[in-house]
Amino acid sequence: MRIITVLLCMTVCAPTMAHRQHHVWTEIHRSESTHSIEVSHRIHLSDAITILQQAPVGVAQLPIESVEALAHVALYVDRHFSLRAACPGTEVRQIDLVGAGLDDDFVYVYQEVTLKGQLHELVFSNTMLHDLEPYAVGFVNVTGPMGQFTYQFARDSAQRQPETIHCVQALVPKAS
Repeated sequence: MRIITVLLCMTVCAPTMAHRQHHVWTEIHRSESTHSIEVSHRIHLSDAITILQQAPVGVAQLPIESVEALAHVALYVDRHFSLRAACPGTEVRQIDLVGAGLDDDFVYVYQEVTLKGQLHELVFSNTMLHDLEPYAVGFVNVTGPMGQFTYQFARDSAQRQPETIHCVQALVPKAS
């Protein structure tokens, strides 16, 4: 009986707390309709609020659903996420910040990339939340003709993909 009482006390009295991880999810794919590269970043609302709290006083006090607050989060993402070409003949021509929106418990930030070359010939850098949360992790999920690849970026790990980039050399016919 004493054992049952002790077990009951431990289960009822034990504090139960769940700690949400600090993650940013990035999805990258080539649009079938425009042939540009679409990039979407998903940030949990509480992390977006933390980003906003680091802003200057006038911006930090805005509600997260305001246009100005979402613009501040979008600019933060734009500063902490980059991509570059890793192969000869591949060229990142333009990266545009399209906008940001709030949906349920997440803030979404959208970018569009004009790329000459293949998606799998890019190298990414993702330092989002690393300056705010020591254990934050960013995931970059790339979907393209070579398949789907997911890369993980954490503060104490290398800030680039560990996989080898396979460059595809285009065959150009010689002029005769």
